[in-house]
Formats: sequence, structure tokens, C-alpha cells
Amino acid sequence: MSDVQHPIQHDTATSNDASPENTLLRDNIAALVAIKNENIARFTEGKINITSALVEQKWHNRHQMFPYRMKEEIYGSVLSEILAHQPRMKNVILARLEAVYQQLRNEEAQTLSRTRALLENSYKTPNL
Repeated sequence: MSDVQHPIQHDTATSNDASPENTLLRDNIAALVAIKNENIARFTEGKINITSALVEQKWHNRHQMFPYRMKEEIYGSVLSEILAHQPRMKNVILARLEAVYQQLRNEEAQTLSRTRALLENSYKTPNL
């Protein structure tokens, strides 16, 4: 709706009959404009930039991230100790880590390509 108000033109023959209807119409239009402005204010109030949203999400999900960080530190410490005591296992461990990394990378690439296909409405399931 635009903010331009058009003057209501009264017909001289029906001015007494249409006056309450025009008042009601003006009140309804004013209420709709107020609701629209409140909605716009509410939608724009919650907008923040992406960096702030990511930091807020990370802070919100910190209880889920902390165990993963601890797990990584524990695994890293264990691998360091194994490599320090058994250097011959280094190539085997590194090869295994690289294989797992490549598998995760391939799965992530497949997920991204399927997500892109879903967004573009071009994804076809294997069964159809």
C-alpha cells in the first residue's frame, strides 16, 4: 500500500448515506497501514549480518561443540603418543587418516551437489 492518500469524493445526493461507510473504510485503511508498518518494523528489527549470526549460533551451540573439540584434542594426544612410542606406525596411521578424510570429502561433495540440484529443482531420485 502506498502512503499517498486520495481525497474521498462525496456525491451530493448520497453524502448522508455514504459518510459512515467512508469513515469505516478510512479507519480500516489506516489500521491496515499500521499493521503493515508494524510487520516491516518487526521483520527488519531481527536482521543481523552473517558473521554475527554465525558467532551467535556458535555461542548457542557451544555445549554441542565443546565435546567435539575435547574429542579432537584427546585423539590428537593419543596419536602423538602412539607415534612417539612406535614411529613405524606413522605411515599406516597417516594413510588411514587420509583415506577417511577423502571419504568424508567425497560424501560432502555429494551432499552439496544434491543440495544444489534440489534448489534448482533438477534432482531426480534413483528410483524414479
